[in-house]
Amino acid sequence: MKRMMKIGIAGVSMFVFGTMFGWVLFPMVLKSQVHKQIALKEGSDMRAMWSKFPFALEFRIYLFNITNADEIKSGAKPIVKQVGPYYFEEWQEKTNLVDREEDDTVEYSIKNKWIFRADLSGEGLTGEEMLVLPHVFILAMVMTTVREKPTMVPVVNKAVNSIFKNPDSVFVKVRAMDMMFDGLPIDCTVTDFAGGAVCGMLRDAADDLMKDGPDKYRFSFLGAKNDTPTTKRLRVLRGVKNLMDVGVVVEYNGKTNISTWDDDYCDTFNGTDGTIFHPFLYENEDVVSFAPDLCRSLSTTYEEKTNIAGLTTNRYTAFLGDPNTIPSQRCYCPTPDTCLKKGVMDLFKCIGAPLVASHPHFYLADEDYLNMVDGLRPSKDDHGIFLDFEPFTGSPLSARKRLQFNIMIQKVEKFKIMKNFPEALLPLFWVEEGIVLPDYLIAQVKAGHKMVAIVGWMKWLMVVGGLGMSGAAGFMYYQATQKSKKLEITKAVTNGTKPGSTEKKISPINVNTLQAAQVPPNLD
Repeated sequence: MKRMMKIGIAGVSMFVFGTMFGWVLFPMVLKSQVHKQIALKEGSDMRAMWSKFPFALEFRIYLFNITNADEIKSGAKPIVKQVGPYYFEEWQEKTNLVDREEDDTVEYSIKNKWIFRADLSGEGLTGEEMLVLPHVFILAMVMTTVREKPTMVPVVNKAVNSIFKNPDSVFVKVRAMDMMFDGLPIDCTVTDFAGGAVCGMLRDAADDLMKDGPDKYRFSFLGAKNDTPTTKRLRVLRGVKNLMDVGVVVEYNGKTNISTWDDDYCDTFNGTDGTIFHPFLYENEDVVSFAPDLCRSLSTTYEEKTNIAGLTTNRYTAFLGDPNTIPSQRCYCPTPDTCLKKGVMDLFKCIGAPLVASHPHFYLADEDYLNMVDGLRPSKDDHGIFLDFEPFTGSPLSARKRLQFNIMIQKVEKFKIMKNFPEALLPLFWVEEGIVLPDYLIAQVKAGHKMVAIVGWMKWLMVVGGLGMSGAAGFMYYQATQKSKKLEITKAVTNGTKPGSTEKKISPINVNTLQAAQVPPNLD
């Protein structure tokens, strides 16, 4: 009995402990540790890595060389040829951090530094290639005027002739690196009325230009942003109070909403800053991040299971949308009555320039845009946006953010070098920002998974072992009770009576034990 009791008590104890530890205590400890590791608290490892990435992001730029510039001037369809990738290391840092304990937020500016790597670029590409590209600054001036103040086109025509010395085309032959980073010259030393008026506006909004001397500037796609903190600051939740809110944007440029689209839905911040996400991501949960360059939040939706370095991940993909069929996106239309077709987005309200964002090569966009230009070949693998998330920690193990910038061209009769232009959405360039988590960080994620797996095995071993021991003790008790009953029955039938028989057995008389009968005396 003592052995049976010991086994039973041990089994019940093991079962209770396994249940409590595996389903109550360990999840509490795990959640606490994850909270401690991921929250953006000052002094934490995650805060340090989030503030300044310890590794470079992959950054690739693809330019579209115009192969028939002269024919376009006469109304021909543009023909483009992609040149790239030009590979850059992108070192990202958040600067001038300011914490606010009262609402658990941190405010910062973003600083990106790009370093060219010819050895990782396309074959033979050095950045010195001479390409025929649109002069984006001239095109932006003209198309903005056509859009906002068409009667001022003749003035802009004179200003272009003054500042850019009577160009005969909006296409220029230029070094690839000049267009990407080093810049094209803008001479604002001119004194004529038209040129002076345009340069006056440039001086008031020169953040996107590089200074090149007194009243001289240089324009490029990314040069003014390189290694320079942004003036528009972000404020996000740190997740110290509520881990599931970590990284969520609550303010941009001093405003608590986007303040661009004149619509409550489109002007609401949704998602994180795109560099950190909460853990425990579920398949049916969209991964949403705010993109300052687009003045909107971009949602990615679950597509399929993937595998990265032996870890099961969830792949999420993105689509710019279609304001014609998605009512909530109509606020992205240029005007209430005019909308671009699916897969593209007008950025004029966002950046003040007539640029249009799309997926590279017009992937997922309306075919009308693809038919406006020759030389594009969209594909999902090369041009889609995707994120591969490890759902337990919320870590992006692999990601590709791809975005193309375009400009709409058309006939402008009062601007002589565009008076016969065709109508087309002309691609300028596209960028790919990629991340592949380094091996040492993937090893940390694997270690966390291994620990959880070990605990999972342990809790089930304890639960099953406890049930087994309790069952064994119960079986031993059953056997003992059956044996006890058998002994009682055996004692009851030792006189020779068959078990279950009602026949009475008369024992033989022992003469020696008989006593004389008490017989009354005979009186006779």
